[in-house]
Amino acid sequence: MSELIIQENQLPSTIEDLSKFILVGREKLNAVRAEMHAIDKVGLAADVRKQKLTEGQDIADAVLDAEAHIGELMQMVPKATKGNQYTGKMVPDSAVGNQKTKTEIIEEAGLTPKQVERFQILADNPEFVEEAKKEARDNDTIVTRESVLRKVKDKKKKAEVLKAEQSIAEQAGNEFKPVLYVGDCTEYKPTEKYDLLLTDPPYSTDVDNIQEFVDNWLYNALDNVKDTGFAYVFIGAYPEEQKAYLNARIPEHMELCQELIWTYKNTLGNNPKDRYKLNYQVCLFYRGINAPDLDCPLTNEQWAVQEINAPDGRQGDRYHEWQKPIEIAERFVRHSTKQGMVIYDPFACTGTFLLAAAKLGRKAYGHEINPENAKIAFTRGCTRG
Repeated sequence: MSELIIQENQLPSTIEDLSKFILVGREKLNAVRAEMHAIDKVGLAADVRKQKLTEGQDIADAVLDAEAHIGELMQMVPKATKGNQYTGKMVPDSAVGNQKTKTEIIEEAGLTPKQVERFQILADNPEFVEEAKKEARDNDTIVTRESVLRKVKDKKKKAEVLKAEQSIAEQAGNEFKPVLYVGDCTEYKPTEKYDLLLTDPPYSTDVDNIQEFVDNWLYNALDNVKDTGFAYVFIGAYPEEQKAYLNARIPEHMELCQELIWTYKNTLGNNPKDRYKLNYQVCLFYRGINAPDLDCPLTNEQWAVQEINAPDGRQGDRYHEWQKPIEIAERFVRHSTKQGMVIYDPFACTGTFLLAAAKLGRKAYGHEINPENAKIAFTRGCTRG
């Protein structure tokens, strides 16, 4: 099998011959790996193993080059026309006669479309092929096609993340002034429906009757969301409160999709003896029946469990006991709206959600019944409605 240890410019010239070359090469490579395993097992001299490793590396490099070369040839296959065929040889366009289709070439070479797709990735990324070959030799291992594909996948993922981060940064360029009305949201009748309801209402620990409270505001607030819109409603982790919200009536044009979880580990709170400590809150996620897909290009933001530390007055601003991190608000705003859309928060408190939305170029407004909370919101940048 010494004929396999050759330079790239000596590879076979047709797809069919390259396919045979790869098949024989992989069989030989498997044999070399088996021999190396036997050498390790019986503890032969290091120079014997080194010789066998070098042989395997040479074969693996040649096979990888052959796979990349198939990828190059397949990219050059002209589109088949009626009555034409293609031999699979690299010849000038003027000399190509009777072309075969790409599918026919793949089948005759004994390959699969998935294999050819991977070979074309190798051909498109020669720098990663060479990098993987060098790394394998530096680490005394044998290069694999998978190691190259991982490099390409990592490159693609980094490019997608960079693009998403740039898009996020651009959204902060057209800031609106958020508007806050001091008053009871249950008495408010909007003149037009909004695109997003994003709110954090009082919990069952702060109201006398949680079911009555939920019935008094939730339906009307959701009814004023467009059928193309979304809603995020934060609630406590208390069973009675969750029961009230999950059993609440909602408009026909809205549906409750999920219970999202916001979890944090940076606050201690009380230490109960008879139960587990709560370090999470629920966020009910609703969507209109005609709502589009979420705009969530960063995969790590699309988990149903959002792990973000709670605001900490020792390290930053914390204006209210139940204040949410502005990061989670920004995520939900970006995922479900575009710049210029309207966002409403009926329980704005000190203005965190309104400020997050306005920062990203959304038109945000809301209500807060407590004048002291509203006063803080105005000092943070909200405008009095």
